[in-house]
Amino acid sequence: MRPFQPVLHRWRDSVVQRLPRRWQDALSGLPPQWQRFRNWLEPLLRRWLVLPNGRRAAAWWFGSRAVIFGLWAAFGLHSQGDIRYYWENIDALFHGQSAAATMPEYPTPLLAVLTVPYVLGFGELMGFRIAFIGLFILTDALMTLGLWKTARRYGTNPAPTVGFWLAFIIAIGPISYMRLDLLTAVLSAAALITLLRQQRVVSGAMIGGGAALKLWPALLWPASLVDRKAVFRATAGFLGAGAALAGISWWAAGWDRLISPLTWQSDRGLQIESIWATPAMVARLFSQLFTQTTYQVSVSGNAYQATVSENAYSVAVSQYNAFEIHGPGTDLFTSLSSVATLAGGLTMLALYIGWLRRRQRTPIEAGTLMIIATLIMIVTNKTFSPQYMIWLGGPVAGLLTISARNPDTGLTGANVTPLHLARQIALWTLSLTVLTQLIYPICYDWLIFWQGGLTVIATLLLALRNVLICYFTVRLILFARRSIVSRQSLEISP
Repeated sequence: MRPFQPVLHRWRDSVVQRLPRRWQDALSGLPPQWQRFRNWLEPLLRRWLVLPNGRRAAAWWFGSRAVIFGLWAAFGLHSQGDIRYYWENIDALFHGQSAAATMPEYPTPLLAVLTVPYVLGFGELMGFRIAFIGLFILTDALMTLGLWKTARRYGTNPAPTVGFWLAFIIAIGPISYMRLDLLTAVLSAAALITLLRQQRVVSGAMIGGGAALKLWPALLWPASLVDRKAVFRATAGFLGAGAALAGISWWAAGWDRLISPLTWQSDRGLQIESIWATPAMVARLFSQLFTQTTYQVSVSGNAYQATVSENAYSVAVSQYNAFEIHGPGTDLFTSLSSVATLAGGLTMLALYIGWLRRRQRTPIEAGTLMIIATLIMIVTNKTFSPQYMIWLGGPVAGLLTISARNPDTGLTGANVTPLHLARQIALWTLSLTVLTQLIYPICYDWLIFWQGGLTVIATLLLALRNVLICYFTVRLILFARRSIVSRQSLEISP
């Protein structure tokens, strides 16, 4: 196994190569003390960034997770509202409320999942919180262990994949343990990795199980059809798992409850963090900045000045438990999001058809298409909750794992290796995830309530994140299209 090059070493080289020549000459002549520091740091990083055994990986996991909860405690961030909401509904279910009336926005199988921490917590809110967070910490630990063992089994360096997952959970923050989306991320990663192991039925079943929990993994099923055997086996696993869980859901709660998550999503408004709410949020910011009126107020004979922002936009919690924006143009952007969702679905369908028409398909291409499908769904949606970024973590971790095992050319083309592509996608994902955590929960109050310059910062962070994720999505779509077309032309050429 080749020694792992330190991350800082690669970053330094890439940055220095882009600097003017005179700057490069200046940096090459660093003082001796800096050279000594570099000579001390590089072996240390090389020793610790390589994960030769499970103890080193476990040390990194415990250390990084301590950072998460340390920052959470230091800044006093609160993002447990969803856990209370889960407990209130499951508690009502245990006290006579029907499954048909419990959390209609979620697929019915999630009620069974939430029953586990409720029982472990003895039905109490605090016990439920502890059990819920503990179970998801355990899920994270098992995911890390699975990625490390897979890399070791295939003789590849586990550091890039495990390192990405460790950094990804830090980037998304404690919310990863306080939402249900980590389950689907783990299932999508497992579906991609099992393709590498030729376990087609298991891969399809993983996607089917994820779809039964959160719906969106159903869009990943075509990517599991990597060969002729997978067309039948992965489809059988997907339909088998999905149909079984759907049948149980129908038996337990009825047809209306089975389809309620679809109708719930279609009736929602424009969530403030969504791509399509960005123009309204920026317009709201300018309205707050430039449409302020100063009034003279007299209290007990004393004159005071009060500045009030006359804003045409309103942000409030809707019946769907999300902050939505209403005002000039929001109905138009809501309609445009519906059109974009249709266009995104057609784009993904075209990519899948072009890929499936080829005789040779690889798991690396499947992983890339899974990431594109997830991005399209996020970008075109009129909602964008912070936990949506968790959806990307699983496919990206899976892609890093299989690209290290199969450094062949496929979707990646002739000039870019699969591992390089996977690392670029991972870097983009980490950057977008950090911005997402800055937006929620760190700057969320600034985004909702007018707090002067802090609101300006929060709104600009939101706009930056949304512009970058759109750019990233378009780049990957164009890249996939060029690769598919070029491979098709190679296959039909004499």
